[in-house]
Amino acid sequence: MVQIYTWAYQDWKTITKETLATVVGLPDGITADDYKAITGEAYVVPTTQAPLTNSHSAS
Repeated sequence: MVQIYTWAYQDWKTITKETLATVVGLPDGITADDYKAITGEAYVVPTTQAPLTNSHSAS
């Protein structure tokens, strides 16, 4: 599977780094080391931030 992602990213240009990052750690995906081998950059776990909400209503 890693070879297909390598071709898609490096040769075919049909996948972006952002899309490739979404398959890191999936059962049929790739590892962080595979990501680095394919892109040449270290995989960084995306951070999610909870939306800011105001629990106080304006009076």
